[in-house]
Amino acid sequence: MQAAAQVLEESRGRVAAFQDRLGGELTVAERESCESLTSRFARLNDFLVQRVFRTLDQIELIDEGSPLDRLARAEKRRLIDSADRWRELRMLRNAIAHDYLIESADRVLHDALAAAPELLDAVGRILQYVASIKV
Repeated sequence: MQAAAQVLEESRGRVAAFQDRLGGELTVAERESCESLTSRFARLNDFLVQRVFRTLDQIELIDEGSPLDRLARAEKRRLIDSADRWRELRMLRNAIAHDYLIESADRVLHDALAAAPELLDAVGRILQYVASIKV
């Protein structure tokens, strides 16, 4: 989780450096940085929802339920601010993972860049939460 967060943060920093030119002419390296950002965003999002939140439920002996149930419990644990917002982030992840249309690529990239700090914040909260668990 921490490694995935670190590479997302690196990609976010690279793309933020030229975000004023998104939607315009970019170099090959800049386009590769954009691709890395969206891929890493989708991967960390999926890892948190499908692995980390699920694992916390299992550790705490809670029935798994749906991903929406996991998000509600993550909000209750204060790992995320809003389950509703994370549903939106899951839709963004799905748009990335399922080869979003070229017409919406700029919007998806912009949204991933803007939302990356929310995933990174959740990683920090998860680390604090896990450290506080008394086994």
